[in-house]
Amino acid sequence: MADAALRPDLSLVLERITDGFFALDAQWRISYMNAQARKLLHARQDIIGEFWLDAFPKARGRLFEREYHRAMRDQRPVQFVEYSETAELWFEVKAYPSPDGLSVYFRDVTSRIEAQREVERTTRRQQALIDFGRAALAGATYDQTLLDAIELLREILDANVIDLYQYDRSSGAFAVVHSMGWESGAVVDPAAPPLEHLDYVVRTGEPFVCSDLRIDPRARSLRALEHCGVLSCVATLIGTVHAPQGAIVTYHLRTRTFSVGDVRFVQSLSQSIAEFSSAVESNRLMSEVLESINDAFVALDGDLHITYVNHRMAEFWGLSAAAMVGTPLSAYTARFDSEDSRALNFFKEALRDRRALTFEHFYRGRWHEIRLYPFGGGVAGYVRDITARRTEQERVLELNAELERRVDERTKQLEIANKELESFSYSVSHDLRAPLRAIDGFSQAFLEDYGDGLDRRAQGYLDRVRRAAQRMADLIDALLQLAKVARAPMAHVPVDLSALAAAVAADLGESDPRRMVEVTIQPGLEASGEPHLIQIVVANLLGNAWKFTRHTEHPQVWVGKNSEGEFYVRDNGAGFDMSYASKLFGAFARLHSADEYEGTGIGLATVARIIHRHGGNIRAEGAVGQGATFYFTL
Repeated sequence: MADAALRPDLSLVLERITDGFFALDAQWRISYMNAQARKLLHARQDIIGEFWLDAFPKARGRLFEREYHRAMRDQRPVQFVEYSETAELWFEVKAYPSPDGLSVYFRDVTSRIEAQREVERTTRRQQALIDFGRAALAGATYDQTLLDAIELLREILDANVIDLYQYDRSSGAFAVVHSMGWESGAVVDPAAPPLEHLDYVVRTGEPFVCSDLRIDPRARSLRALEHCGVLSCVATLIGTVHAPQGAIVTYHLRTRTFSVGDVRFVQSLSQSIAEFSSAVESNRLMSEVLESINDAFVALDGDLHITYVNHRMAEFWGLSAAAMVGTPLSAYTARFDSEDSRALNFFKEALRDRRALTFEHFYRGRWHEIRLYPFGGGVAGYVRDITARRTEQERVLELNAELERRVDERTKQLEIANKELESFSYSVSHDLRAPLRAIDGFSQAFLEDYGDGLDRRAQGYLDRVRRAAQRMADLIDALLQLAKVARAPMAHVPVDLSALAAAVAADLGESDPRRMVEVTIQPGLEASGEPHLIQIVVANLLGNAWKFTRHTEHPQVWVGKNSEGEFYVRDNGAGFDMSYASKLFGAFARLHSADEYEGTGIGLATVARIIHRHGGNIRAEGAVGQGATFYFTL
């Protein structure tokens, strides 16, 4: 077909379609080509009439030539997809034969093909990373892992030159640890390559991607690599900006637009190397720790086969660590489980239930504590010799038994003493009171019946006898109360201390209505204890304050609680010398004479005993003539 042979209406249609179209005559000369075909194939204007392989020599020997000849030979349409080196594009081609020649329609499907190929490359890259990770986990050395990474980069990225660098944080310098692809006598020494791209990745943590180092303004120092044929590169950081470990750089001998997947593959590989390096370092540190501890240590997999033992565990069995690794745990537990599988069952239980267990076992005349901790898919065990501890525990148990026996004896003795004290109290209460009542009663009767015949001195003597008898009765009552406080049952319940103090102050006012004492009680004072005993404490302390303000012009008493949580009773009365403060709470202790201030000297001793029974403390502060303050806690 010739250009002029096409009908005008058909030519108009072919010029408007989005596909490229050209026609070949029976002698394989180009007879027609639409504008889209000229554009895609970069065709000359004078191409009509030219033999098609002369016009497009890069198609010779390719699928284009083979399929066109097959279509003409079989006189059947053909359809295929092929890469055009002429257009540097992928074309989907449909060719329709006739006896007069061949009509060819083609369209640009580069985006679709590249997307398909990128999916394939992504799958390949992902599988390569998985295989790489498995190889690392399988126990490969760090050096072998780096060599495997270089091989992957060469295969997946088609890299011509690959360098793996180590980074020294102290000096901030990179050093090549592995290199592949540099030719002998290269202008650039691989031991000291340009560092511009390495500085970038360690400073930013981002990959350095250069498609053409001749025009990239960031790659000025890399242009020296042109002499080695290098035109593009990808550099990624191994580690992080905060903890850089090194870098990977792939160099390519042609300009290249790297896909996102390409760059991410190098980044993922760098991350895998960083994680493997960290794992190696962690294992090294962990091994140092496990070798330094006093316990014997063993790690087991899910089948209870030994994966690691420290030197103490190996010494325990008289073997080397290498000889024990890989052997089953049962080979060792059987030695001290002569009658059952107790120890082995504990390991199985810890592994099955995924929980920590501790048990003790006796072996070779020694006691051992075995602590089990599940981890990952296995279990770890720590073995400690606790013979000394067990011996000490047995000794403590024996001492406790002896102590309990002694406590029982002391308790029985105390019960006997309490019964004797109760008998004594009963005797004091009944046997001593009767003579005192007789002395007081007969003295009163003598005064009433024969007083007129006595002079004043004799009457005074009888009055003193009566007062002494009454005072002794008061002392007996006070002693009985002190003894009763020591034995009184305790029942801790909430106590309104403010209300209790108010009631005591009201009773004092009624008993001595001539005195005008100003009593200030802080509201909301609450305590916990035995109400009757606490009432005795408040009555004694307030009674003392009332008594010792007798000679004060404007007597005042305060009841409250300070910021340290101590309750207090304060007055502005007679006070006391602080050098005698330690004697205040002893029985019969008095800092004033009975003629000046009445009392038995038992009250504060009773208060102290009640406070101590409540687990509290009591203390006093004062100064002569400036009042006193009694602080207590419950």
